[in-house]
Amino acid sequence: NSGTLPSALFCCLYRFFTLGLDVRQLRRLIDSTESPYIRCCGFLYIRYGLPPDQLWSWLGEYVLDDEEFNTSPEAESRTNIGHYVEALLSQDKYFNTVLPRLPMVTKRQLEERLSAIGQFRLRTKANKQILDEFRQSGVRVEACVSLDEWLAGRVLELDEDVPTRIKVITRLDDGTEESVHLGKVILCKRSRSHGRRSRSRSRSPKDWSRHKGRSTKELVDELRSRDREKAVCSGKDYARKPVGYKAACALPRDQGAASYRLMEEETFVPVRRTRSRRSPSPETESFGKRPSLEHQARMQQLFEKYGAA
Repeated sequence: NSGTLPSALFCCLYRFFTLGLDVRQLRRLIDSTESPYIRCCGFLYIRYGLPPDQLWSWLGEYVLDDEEFNTSPEAESRTNIGHYVEALLSQDKYFNTVLPRLPMVTKRQLEERLSAIGQFRLRTKANKQILDEFRQSGVRVEACVSLDEWLAGRVLELDEDVPTRIKVITRLDDGTEESVHLGKVILCKRSRSHGRRSRSRSRSPKDWSRHKGRSTKELVDELRSRDREKAVCSGKDYARKPVGYKAACALPRDQGAASYRLMEEETFVPVRRTRSRRSPSPETESFGKRPSLEHQARMQQLFEKYGAA
């Protein structure tokens, strides 16, 4: 994030591009268990090197990954893989480095898919507290298999091979089997008597393990409204300092050099070259005052004809 020197991560990324990775090698990078930074290098490789229409098929399942790491030596910059991948898909810059521009059609599709990620994360946190219920085979659930499409079924088993991306294998009522992330599964509604008790406590927070949340259309409209507000610099974002302002101010500069150059540009007046006229010498000046030969000849004729007056 220095803005002048490439980081070790980008040096490794450049080396991967010179080598050229195949599908198997790239999959090993993003699924590495040795270090989250190895995975981040693979995600950047995908974001920079793959066509825009293939980004979601590669990165879609990792936006709910819970593995935590530090993006910089600062202790406050702790995040997880899910937020990291989401930023690569939704932002135009990676810190101060510009990411490849996405077509508007692809950007709209990614907005729809990413709009409900916040709800899925809340549901993942709630479902982890009752994980034993999902370990029981035959439990009635509803799974989100696509945008706003919830299908009923029963739990077959809980896939915990990757602890940061727990999945629930369900058999839907139509007979098909689906492996769905834990944050995209809700338990079916409880008995009616329990429902009466829950309605009496209407002010209690939502039970995300049984709540589907808002529709995709509502979330997308809210997301685009926030983007429009940022674009016109209104509200809290008015007169906001640009990204990287503090980092640019921290770069070493010669004291007064910029202001001196600016003053030179404002006060610079180009010098026009003009031909300097030489001052006449006494000889040329006296020669210029003499009458011409033609004038002298006429005066001689008049003198001979009329004589002196």
